[in-house]
Parts: sequence; C-alpha cells; structure tokens
Amino acid sequence: MAINVKSTFVGIALLVLFSITAMSLPVSSGLLIEVCLALPQPRAIDTEIVSSSIDEEIQRLVIDEKIPSLYLGVVSSNELVWVRGFGEQISNDTVFLIGSIQKVLVAISILQLYEKGEIDLNDDVSDYLPFTVRNPNFPNVSVTIFMLLAHRSGLAQMLPHEFCYDWEGLYYPDFDGTYYPQAIGITLGEFLTERLAPGGSYCSSRNWIFEPGTDWSYSNSGYKLLMFLLETISNQTISEYMKQYIFEPLRMQNTGFNASDYTGHHAIPHTRVADSNIALPVWNGQYMMRSTVSDLGHLIITLMNEGQFDGFQLLQQDTIVMMRERTHSQFSDIYLEKELRSEGYGLGLEIFSHGIFGHGGSTIGFTGLLYFNPTTKLGYIMLINVNSILLGGSEEWQDLSRFRAEVRNLVMINVGLLPPFDFHDMFPWLSSIVLVPTVICVTVYVGWYLRKRRLMKHTQSIID
Repeated sequence: MAINVKSTFVGIALLVLFSITAMSLPVSSGLLIEVCLALPQPRAIDTEIVSSSIDEEIQRLVIDEKIPSLYLGVVSSNELVWVRGFGEQISNDTVFLIGSIQKVLVAISILQLYEKGEIDLNDDVSDYLPFTVRNPNFPNVSVTIFMLLAHRSGLAQMLPHEFCYDWEGLYYPDFDGTYYPQAIGITLGEFLTERLAPGGSYCSSRNWIFEPGTDWSYSNSGYKLLMFLLETISNQTISEYMKQYIFEPLRMQNTGFNASDYTGHHAIPHTRVADSNIALPVWNGQYMMRSTVSDLGHLIITLMNEGQFDGFQLLQQDTIVMMRERTHSQFSDIYLEKELRSEGYGLGLEIFSHGIFGHGGSTIGFTGLLYFNPTTKLGYIMLINVNSILLGGSEEWQDLSRFRAEVRNLVMINVGLLPPFDFHDMFPWLSSIVLVPTVICVTVYVGWYLRKRRLMKHTQSIID
C-alpha cells in the first residue's frame, strides 16, 4: 500500500503541535500521561559531585550577594553524594535553624501516632486537648487532625504575638511595635489556651479565616496545635519524642531544639537591612528545630525510599504515599520562580511541578529549602544563615529570594531534578491558545484518517 505523503506530513505536524501544547501545561496535568515521551525527562545523576563550573558560579554568587554562609547538599538514591559549604562557616556539622521544614517532621510524628492506632486523622483535635478548638463563627464544626495537617482548618497563619513567643522577643523592640513580653517564657499549652480556648484573653474570630474543611490557607498556628497534640498524647516533650522515634533511628545526630547543644558549631544568624548583614545572637526560641544538610539528607533518603532508612521503617509505605496525596490544588508562579512551581499541598509536604515534593523554611536569621523526587530518587537541600523576614517584602527580602532561586536552579538543573528548559516559562500563554484547537484538529484528523483507511481496505477487497 502506497504511503500518502501529504497525510503523513499533516499527522506529524499535528503531533508536534500537540506535544508543544502538552509541554506548556503543568506537569501534574493528566494530559501529560498520554504524551510523557515528548517531555524533557530529568536525567539521573551520573557523578558524585556537581560540576566544578557550578561550584565556581555559586561561589561567585555568594560573594556578590554578601551571603555569610551557605550549605548545599544533593541526595541520590540512598546516599548524600554532594555536600558543599560556602562563606564563613563551612564545617560539615554546622547547624542551622530550619524554619517550616520542621513541619515535615511534625507531620511524620503525628502520622506515627496514627499508625500506632492512638489517633484517627478524622478525629476532632479537641478530643485530645484540655480545651476546645472551635471557630467562633462555626461552633458546631469540628477541627480535625487531618485539617490541621493539610492546612484546611481555617486557622489564621499566625496567632497574636506568635513571633514574639517563638523568638523570645529578642528582636521586637527594634523591628516591631507589637512587642509583648507576657508571651515570653510561657508554655505552648498556655499560649494556645489564651488564644484559642473560649474565654481566653486573645480568643477571637479574627484568629480564623474560613469554615474548617472548606478551603486551604497555610497556617503556622495549626502546626503549633499539632505539636501540642503530640506532647499531650505521647506524654513526652517534642524534643524527647523526636529524638527517640526520628532523630536517633535516622542518625540525625545534629538535629534538635536546644541551641546550647550546638555551641561552637551553630551558624550565626543574620538579618539583611539596607544591603548589610546584621549579626544576631543565637537564640533558643520555643519549639524551634535546627539541623544540618547531612541530617536532612537522611530524612530525604527515608522519604524517597518508602519510609525506610538502613533497615528502620519510619512510616509504612501507604502512609508515605498518603503524605504525598494532594489535599489542595494550586498553580502559582509567584513565589517559586522559573522552572519550579507550587502545585498544592499534601500532609506536611508541599507538592511542586516535575514530580517534586518538599518544604521551605524561613525564620529570623535563617532560610532553607528541601526538595526530592521519589521517582528519580534525587533530592536537594539548601541552608542559609541570613534572612530579612523582619522586613518581609522589602527589596532585601526580594534580593535574597532571587539568590535562593538562582542557586537552586543551578544545582537542580545540573543534577537532573529540573529539566534544562521549561516550555511553560518560555510560552506561558501557549496552553490556553493552542490546546483547544489542537485537540479539535487531532480529533478531526484521526477520524478522517480512520475513515480513509476503511475506504482503502474496502476498495482493495473489491479489486481482489
């Protein structure tokens, strides 16, 4: 049977158009399942170090952007294959505060209680606490443990004086007029009771932003409740619990909450003001976790290998999968520039484009990133000891955000966690303009081609 050159050319052209359209869509789109071969696939790491040119470029950026200390790590399968320190404090055991990366470990702790049968994720959190947690506008709606893990409780991001409580009030006289010394030194239970329990000094509908379970909003407050829940059920401090059930089994020897445990190898925090880094005292804080790139590498290894680390089962495989299941969808390019886009949230894990999961962290003097892809078995960690959170949204804040994104992309593209280019960023309008006509054209072409094949077969049968 002769080949119809014209129809073949039309088919190829439509296939190319369809592939370009698919590559302009978010990776999570179900359409990509059909055209995955057309996508630029992440390549597995084929060397134990990032290329020397990347090292040199990062060193240049650290100097140009006046970064005091930067620590990076890359994980491949079961091994931390690349660790680099840049700047002033570059010892392998240098400890950094990790900010909200801590939420990953809080979620793991709560899910361990779930696996032991001590809680159900759909339970009302009030069933386990000495006070009732309710949105005053919806007093008959329960706030469940699942809602707290997924940021669907409706709690505001911050409760009154939360920063002052967390940061011991050390910096507020200079940077914020809401300095409230009464919040310093009280227990977590006392802090939450005052702000959430009926009759509490700061219990108010302003602490809530929507009916529990109906929407999504990132909430530090919700994870404070989870930490208090963990201590109440386990009858241990969060430090004792995590040391026994997470840090020691995963050999996270330089991870904990007490700053005094790391005297001599704790990174000095800095805040960026008017293009200058102001050194701050190392502070203990309340329930503030600190760690190293190497220790967080062990955590990534565990999460990428279905909860296993060197024979220890941190969580069951089904639970690890549940952590990665989408509880909220979003498609945003606002905070994560270029190739990496936030696409939703699971249980203690953010969901990103390109099959990546992880979490970011930001607190006074420190910022961090933790990413991993369970399919390619690649992970990335960044810890920095300068931040401008005291002047959030400022030019200094934006400069540091751009620095983090640039270093992140250099390393993650080099090792294969991100593709070398992204059609979504090159042509962000492409999907909306091209998708619909492409689908119509492909459908019409396939119908025409199949009809022509049937006619040709019918004609051939008559000839025969």
